[in-house]
Amino acid sequence: MCGRNSRRMSQEVVFKTVYQYSREPVSEADMGKLLEIAEDYRRVKNYVYRRYSGIGSLGKLWPGYTVQNEMTRSGLREELGMPSVYFYLAVFDALGDIKGQWARTKTVVEKNLRANQNLGPRERHYLRFVMKQDQCFRAILQGVEAELSGRWAEAFEEVRQGLDTRPLDQYLRRQVRRHLVQPRTEAAEGFSVPPKGYRYADHGIYLSVKEKHQRLFLPLTDSISYNRQLYVRLYPGEGRVVISAPVEVKPRRQEGYWNEIGLALGMRCLFVTDGGNAYGERFLEYQAALSDYIREKLPRHRRNARNNPGKKKYTARKARLEAALHTYVNGEINRMLEAEKPRAVYLPRLPGTSRAGVDHRINASVSRWQKGYVKNRLARKCLERSIEFAEVFGKGISSQCSGCGAEGEKQEDVFYCRVCGLKLPERQNTARNVLQRGREQEGGAGRQQHPAPEGRGPNDHR
Repeated sequence: MCGRNSRRMSQEVVFKTVYQYSREPVSEADMGKLLEIAEDYRRVKNYVYRRYSGIGSLGKLWPGYTVQNEMTRSGLREELGMPSVYFYLAVFDALGDIKGQWARTKTVVEKNLRANQNLGPRERHYLRFVMKQDQCFRAILQGVEAELSGRWAEAFEEVRQGLDTRPLDQYLRRQVRRHLVQPRTEAAEGFSVPPKGYRYADHGIYLSVKEKHQRLFLPLTDSISYNRQLYVRLYPGEGRVVISAPVEVKPRRQEGYWNEIGLALGMRCLFVTDGGNAYGERFLEYQAALSDYIREKLPRHRRNARNNPGKKKYTARKARLEAALHTYVNGEINRMLEAEKPRAVYLPRLPGTSRAGVDHRINASVSRWQKGYVKNRLARKCLERSIEFAEVFGKGISSQCSGCGAEGEKQEDVFYCRVCGLKLPERQNTARNVLQRGREQEGGAGRQQHPAPEGRGPNDHR
């Protein structure tokens, strides 16, 4: 986020997921028909992964119609007896996963490129150029000459002039081979369905199945109809179905939201505001429960992951702990926004994961800290409420005095400034600095000095 306009999130429309639930237990026969579609959906995706996730198929991924045509000619749909409404969605879902894997691979390679001390500025410039120019990138990975014309050909000649590009191309190929992972899905938990594959009626939904000219009826707990791509998730053990629908909603304009707040983010307490209010005091409890379970069970699970009969149990337990953590995070974010009523929220730009100290239990929690999820949910909920959300530069933000700007000292979670005498809880001081930096970068009120609070003890966080 660099620049005020880029930091302000668009408030024209918000996409959110709503859920519909089956009203009564789904019969074993009907669940079997849905599970058969889910299994075929999985098989089609894995087929696409195997065939098109490699370097040789890189040129077929955009826009994807070549893959669609080849999949049509493959005869797989006829072999499975799969309705076209599901078959082609599975194809394009798999293509989306492959494109995402390529994007992640490029991100890792670019990071390694920046960290490689053996590369000079010209070598880095050349590698960045070929990674951003799709034809060059594909040609180098496939070991052929790039077919460029016009100004692209001139620019390519310019960046490689005077360079021995062979070792650089080999380095790029090695990096890609090392980090490119073929996607694969083992679970047949559900499937996507386009509007042509369903019809709402009779207080439920009719879904296309493998029998021709037939649809399976599912009574629903509500009578709302949607006209968009849905995702049908199956819970055969419970005999129920959950349908996910993405919908557009306009952000709510909140009355009385006028304040600006800075936030310090942490594990022992999720948020502390510049005013000293704390939210998410039980966050570490939820995070530690998830981390402890993964740390204890994962090594045993990995030793025999393919044939492990407890794989589903491990995955289900992990999913429940993660869902509990996410529910708590969302609830605390809602509570904070409703209590603070901000028109703008500032958060320090989050650093990479680091060690927390000698406590291995805390270190395990830190290594799995879902800070990206916390930030994304905070940004999302701000967007839904028409609250401005911005990240600020975080370097040195916890050691700087929020009263005078001097370097201070921290002892037992309390911040002391020998210059102006400020004494505050450490995270409240950090949050005040966040607020000041947020105002400065937004071109608002500028650097505002907070008077040192009188009579504030080291444990007075609220």
